[in-house]
Amino acid sequence: MNLQLDLLEKAAREYRLAHLLLFHGGSALYQREVALRLAQVLNCISSTIDRPCQECSPCRKILSGNHPDISWLKPLKTTIGIDQVLAWQEKVYLKHYEGIFKVSIVEQADLLTLPAANSLLKVIEEPPERTVIILCSENAEGILPTIQSRAQLVYFPDLTEETWLTSLETEDEKTASVAFNLSGKNQNLATEILQHGVELLQDWLNKFRKAVIEKDFLALFALFPLEKNQALLYLQVLAVQAQEGIINGMIHPFEFLAIGKAIDLLRQQANPRLVIEVLALELFQQGGAYSD
Repeated sequence: MNLQLDLLEKAAREYRLAHLLLFHGGSALYQREVALRLAQVLNCISSTIDRPCQECSPCRKILSGNHPDISWLKPLKTTIGIDQVLAWQEKVYLKHYEGIFKVSIVEQADLLTLPAANSLLKVIEEPPERTVIILCSENAEGILPTIQSRAQLVYFPDLTEETWLTSLETEDEKTASVAFNLSGKNQNLATEILQHGVELLQDWLNKFRKAVIEKDFLALFALFPLEKNQALLYLQVLAVQAQEGIINGMIHPFEFLAIGKAIDLLRQQANPRLVIEVLALELFQQGGAYSD
């Protein structure tokens, strides 16, 4: 991985970096760090050979998130919609304020809706001068093939639990380790679990399992109210546990497929309460999830 990043930085120092990069795999935090470093390399005004210097005004502004030529596009809740992309496009086509290069970073690009992805494609096909667009995603397969074909793909391997824990700089390594295991060793999901609260998540999952095993529809009422981002987090962890259960021969593959369908519906802006209730009813019919 170091060699790959060294080559990217070398290209950036020589102003030969591809105008579209697609980061995929690994940790979203690490992808973000690399994107910011490339933005620094492209805009550092130090005379030193080994840019970035981390000391000049552009370097400091980029690191603090205050550089006017560095823009971000992030999901609102569960998707990146076309309205967001259209607003982002206006910023992309504005003239440079003070930087040598404009850098636009799209986080969780695999959450672009189809209309939003098609709108993004128009910018990619006719990029403004001295502009680099960096798409960050967990899964490259979730990116429109026509976008993939125009990008330089950069793969980030998964971090080990030890490396991930070190990057967090947390004193509560025990809780962080639990989050890592709940996530199925997915660093991005583990970080979300930590931010949300491990105990809160485990309590919700236990109540859901109990309601499904006992086929108690009324018990589901205790799981609400629930925001979409919370519901998506819970369902992603349920999917991890279902996948592990299938491997161990304890869970029927139907349950994993049902949870996957629920996740897709949530990402399409379906009502979280309705999605959870329908999922529970489907699992009722299959004899109850997590049953012996």
